[in-house]
Amino acid sequence: MTVTIRRLHRGHPSSATGRYQQITTSQAMAAIGSGSNSSGSVGTISNNPDSNGEEDGSTMYTPFPKHVPYPNTEQSSELMNELFIFCFTIIASATQFLHLYRSVWWLPNSYNRQAVNFYLIDWDLAIFIDIMASRRLLYCCILKCIDGNVPEAYVEISKKVAKYTFLAFVLVSFVCCGTQIYQKASYIHLFVLSYPLVLYLMIFGLNLEQFLRTIVDTEPNCINGMPLHSCSSNAVSIRTEIDALRADFNNRCKQVIFTSLLNAYYAGFVPCVLASKHLYYNNFWTMQHLACVFIGGLTMCVTYCFPMRYCDVFHRAALHLGQWQRVNNRSNSVPTYTWSKTNIYPHGTYVRHMGEVYRSVGYCTSAIPANNRHYRFYAIFSNPVMIYLTLFVAQMLLIVLQLAIFALTPEWQNVLSVAFLLLTNFFTLFRIARDYFIARRIYANEPLFVGMRIQ
Repeated sequence: MTVTIRRLHRGHPSSATGRYQQITTSQAMAAIGSGSNSSGSVGTISNNPDSNGEEDGSTMYTPFPKHVPYPNTEQSSELMNELFIFCFTIIASATQFLHLYRSVWWLPNSYNRQAVNFYLIDWDLAIFIDIMASRRLLYCCILKCIDGNVPEAYVEISKKVAKYTFLAFVLVSFVCCGTQIYQKASYIHLFVLSYPLVLYLMIFGLNLEQFLRTIVDTEPNCINGMPLHSCSSNAVSIRTEIDALRADFNNRCKQVIFTSLLNAYYAGFVPCVLASKHLYYNNFWTMQHLACVFIGGLTMCVTYCFPMRYCDVFHRAALHLGQWQRVNNRSNSVPTYTWSKTNIYPHGTYVRHMGEVYRSVGYCTSAIPANNRHYRFYAIFSNPVMIYLTLFVAQMLLIVLQLAIFALTPEWQNVLSVAFLLLTNFFTLFRIARDYFIARRIYANEPLFVGMRIQ
């Protein structure tokens, strides 16, 4: 099996574009272990057991992965994504009100000629839900106006003033609506309305930007919400990049879960809890509507926060990180080296770290042996096609379930609510399927492009 390897010199990262040499994996291991440097093409590794893994590995030969060029596919802007989520939440809330307050207007002796009992709806509660659902869309529009009309020298200060002014407006609106609701009900209603805000403070703290935007540049290596990949040849820099990407990924996961729960809470749960105790409604339909709103909103937020180009950045970083596999039964004929934090090891290398022996199973490995965070990162993003496939299967199951419910329901309000959810879920399925088929086509040829297939 032939491997393309590069010679890396300390202080000269650009030398990675220099001379290549084709050698076999076994020859590379033998050359590294013997420290042969007679021809000027083979580096050395110090295998001193007293070095405690601190030896200098800057002169060793290391395979450097080549990345598959990713096509320029059209991605929805932040404004369009926020508009989709806002419309989804508002219509989901309206259909839940329809489940609660529909009338029997079709009966011959019915005194109501309207399809909905509008006089039973608490309009202060409806306004509260509308403000909560539209806060990010309105704030995004404000930022777009500032970017397009304010001189560049005053953009940052204008955004800060707009942020705190808008937050004050939202807070005053919540207080006014809450006061009106409290006068008609009790403090329990205020607790139900304010509970997600308390939960937000527990998750995100006093970071107000997370409340107004779905995607925030939390790391310095992010530009317009998209992290960057540095393609470094330094093992410490690679692990630092992995830590930054993990932090951004975890923050987006928290944002996806919180946003989905928040929208489902106010669109599906609050109207039921704060409805009049004398109101009769079908618990099955309201609960299944709530569950479908949460799952549909979750997949919509996932496609928004984790587009395929975002996952491609993580995949490229995973190729540089690699993975270690612990070896229980090892042949004595295979050389073992002391792991160094400064080295990047080729595929098939055996190292000793903290009394255990590990084998490199990545194209190149700069991860720390027995580090669970590095192990999970490589396991998830080494094959990003599985991420899209999992989302595709989950979305298909949701749509099949809703189609079955749609076919079995005889009532008009249920038909409307399920049809709306199906429409939005089909749109999300289209975005997921597009990403999946593009990613599968691209990454299918990656082993040939890289030049080595890892078994």
